[in-house]
Amino acid sequence: MLNESFLARLLLLSTALCVGVHASPSLAKPKPAAKTAPAAEAGKSAADSKSDKSKSDASRDAGKDAAKDSGKAEQLGSYGDWTAYAAAGGKDKTCYALGQPKDRQPKAKLKDTQAYIFITTRPAENIHNEIAVNLGYPTKDGSAAAAEIDGDGFELITKGQNAWIREQTKEKDFVGALRSGGKLVIKASSAKGTATVDTYSLKGLSDALSRVAQECK
Repeated sequence: MLNESFLARLLLLSTALCVGVHASPSLAKPKPAAKTAPAAEAGKSAADSKSDKSKSDASRDAGKDAAKDSGKAEQLGSYGDWTAYAAAGGKDKTCYALGQPKDRQPKAKLKDTQAYIFITTRPAENIHNEIAVNLGYPTKDGSAAAAEIDGDGFELITKGQNAWIREQTKEKDFVGALRSGGKLVIKASSAKGTATVDTYSLKGLSDALSRVAQECK
């Protein structure tokens, strides 16, 4: 279970990372919503983490402002191994589905780190289901990583502690595969050359994304 301070940090990171990159079934019964998570420190922003993806200065500033104003994240519901959240950031509303790996290898190297994936929607900016992976350790910027969903492979690229789909045009296909898949495996390497494998369950993700879409129309 994620604690509140960690959730708040995730919200700040989610808001800053998932801005300005794209222009572009029935819901399971959610568990009772948890109390809202308090705001984290507003001075830290990862808005520049995607500078190599041709973000404009305006969108970078928007990401920083949204992170500063994000305030609190509200849990909308828990669906299998995924959870849906929503938060207001200034005039914008941000919603996202969050998942963490069920297994991390090598365990000895990763025992003190946390990884996660968040899939974000920001309707005011016409951003829907944007994927960001936090690996929990520094990588070599621009290095290759890979995602595999039930045998289907997708190329990723890293920067800092994060990874994204290398070809943004394939992000929609990636999300579709995640919705219908059973298991996601992320393979990457640290800046020191340690190869890692994170395994995620995709149980409940489709319902979590449907809840996000309902909240952030």
